[in-house]
Amino acid sequence: MLMVIAMGCLTLTDMLIKIVSQTLPTGQVMIFYGVGALVVFWGLLRIKGESIQLSPLTNPAVIWRNVGDLIAMNSMFLALVYVPLSTIGAVIQAVPLMVTAAAALFLGEKVGLKRLSAIFIGFLGTLLIIQPGAVTFDITATLVLIAAIGMALRDIATKLVRENFSTLLLSFYSCFLFIFSGSILLIIKGDPSVPGLENIFILTAMIVAGCLGFFFMTEAVRLGDMSVVIPFRYTRLLFSMAAGIFILGEQVNAIMLIGSALTILSGLYIWHREIVMQSLK
Repeated sequence: MLMVIAMGCLTLTDMLIKIVSQTLPTGQVMIFYGVGALVVFWGLLRIKGESIQLSPLTNPAVIWRNVGDLIAMNSMFLALVYVPLSTIGAVIQAVPLMVTAAAALFLGEKVGLKRLSAIFIGFLGTLLIIQPGAVTFDITATLVLIAAIGMALRDIATKLVRENFSTLLLSFYSCFLFIFSGSILLIIKGDPSVPGLENIFILTAMIVAGCLGFFFMTEAVRLGDMSVVIPFRYTRLLFSMAAGIFILGEQVNAIMLIGSALTILSGLYIWHREIVMQSLK
């Protein structure tokens, strides 16, 4: 349930970022998001009586988590400016496949031929979503793939954080990455402006939804079994397509739907195999 709620909140955040980025520079939106989230998590830390420790900043797993977060957030913010929300929601479903593949390559987890085949079919589905050989192919869609790689790295590193660092503390430090990335992007390309009342409302809703989504997702990954929690990421596709089609007026074609189905079915099959293998141990 935590992961489903997180996916709904993050989809709402994505949609609001996409809307407000049409009138404000992307870097400025990232800074607003980072500062707002920083204040929220700092307040929650104070309420819970948790101290702000510097030790997580030197923890190898946290460092890799932040690297993945940095890759994911920069690519995702840029993708939200140029790529349809429905496409983003579909491609992001490759994250569980990447997590499984990375676990086999770097964590020494055993992945049999059936699961390897499922990973291959899932990535084939991702290619059908992006449709690189089509006339309508937009190279900016690869930004979503880069974001997915960053998310997979973040998820694996989050699971490797063995120390008792709270979810709030890890989320608090992630906010600085938003501010840093937004500042760099604003310096390179951007003309900051004072947001109007409507944009202030959108930015506020974006911060609240983003904080809730980020917190619930981190909590779900840390508390739950990875093989059980990760498949519920697929609800993001439903949320994204619904928001893209009914609110933003986007269109999806049959090939994209087939690719989405292949990616989701592959991920669900991998999840099922992992549950079966665990029950046999």
